[in-house]
Amino acid sequence: MEDFHSLLILMVVVWGMGKIFRIFNLPVIFGELLGGILVGPAVLGLIDPSNQTIKVLADLGVFFLMLHAGLETDANELFKGSKKSILIALGALILTFAGGFIVSNIFEFSIYQSLFIATAISVTSIAISVRILKDYNLQNTKFGHTILSAAIITDILILIIFSIILKLIETGTVNYGEIGFMLLKILAFFAIIIIGGIKTQRYLGKFFKSKGFTLTLIIALTLGYFAEWIGLHVIIGAFLAGLFIREEVIDKKIFKKIEDRIYGLSYSFLGPIFFTTLAFNLDFQGIKNHPKLFIALFITAFFGKFIGAGLAAFLQKIKARKSILIGLTMNSRGTVDLIIISIGLQKGIIDKEIFSVLIALVFSITLFTILLIRPLSKKMTFKS
Repeated sequence: MEDFHSLLILMVVVWGMGKIFRIFNLPVIFGELLGGILVGPAVLGLIDPSNQTIKVLADLGVFFLMLHAGLETDANELFKGSKKSILIALGALILTFAGGFIVSNIFEFSIYQSLFIATAISVTSIAISVRILKDYNLQNTKFGHTILSAAIITDILILIIFSIILKLIETGTVNYGEIGFMLLKILAFFAIIIIGGIKTQRYLGKFFKSKGFTLTLIIALTLGYFAEWIGLHVIIGAFLAGLFIREEVIDKKIFKKIEDRIYGLSYSFLGPIFFTTLAFNLDFQGIKNHPKLFIALFITAFFGKFIGAGLAAFLQKIKARKSILIGLTMNSRGTVDLIIISIGLQKGIIDKEIFSVLIALVFSITLFTILLIRPLSKKMTFKS
């Protein structure tokens, strides 16, 4: 009964904080984090962080969040944005990653920790970007396609980099031959899944007509298993499963039903449990102990994305105001970076203090970005 009691408390908190954050038009994810702080050991202590049932559900939350991230990643967006999106993604990623690595080195982190921190602060949230674009009716414009495809490219590159870093940490040595082989495996895995989906799409539709949701889970679990088998993290397999099950592969109505069910599990049940349990590991003393690190990473993460993406857009003859808006929107964070940060804590790459700094960074940069975007977007007009 204790497990059900804890689960009831979590779901009430998730529902309540979601209501409050929606009123202020803020990402519900951060409401769930704050809810976790409230009921966790930091404040009220209503839930035991070692509760095994909650831990299992949180792990499933990570899996389903990445599966849904794959489902909402429209491969066609990569082509709609074309060269502009690629350069914007690379500009934002390279500048932020390099800056994060340099700052981490200055603060005397190990090379592996520096690489991990640089990766964690370089993510652009597809989900938050979509939310921002929808709020301002930009999702179906050329401008919206450019931003969304840049976010997709960024997250795919981040997942590849993250896989390589995990392998480096696992082996404990920097072997360029091993890195090259790992990169080859990752690219081959991505290529096989994506191309395989294209080649088999006309045969797959009939298999999804009955028990399509169950088949989706089987594919996701299978790809997760193969990802781990070849030395990648299970989240890579879950993400690719979502890419594999595209709207072009199966009937639109069936795809919509599957996507709705995965969304429900991801963002109404398992995902919120993951986000609230993240807060159980927050160490506020750690944030107090590292104010200079927080400020340095905030400046690096925000301006790395803002300048890198904005400048790449401006150099491609996108108007200055729109380039600024692109730089801001690419700063949206949440979901994938929170998952990466949690994995870093689980694997002992970072401790609870650095974990807390990075979580606070995700929250503060996204909130700051939303507050800056609102007045700017109202003064601009966009063509479809």
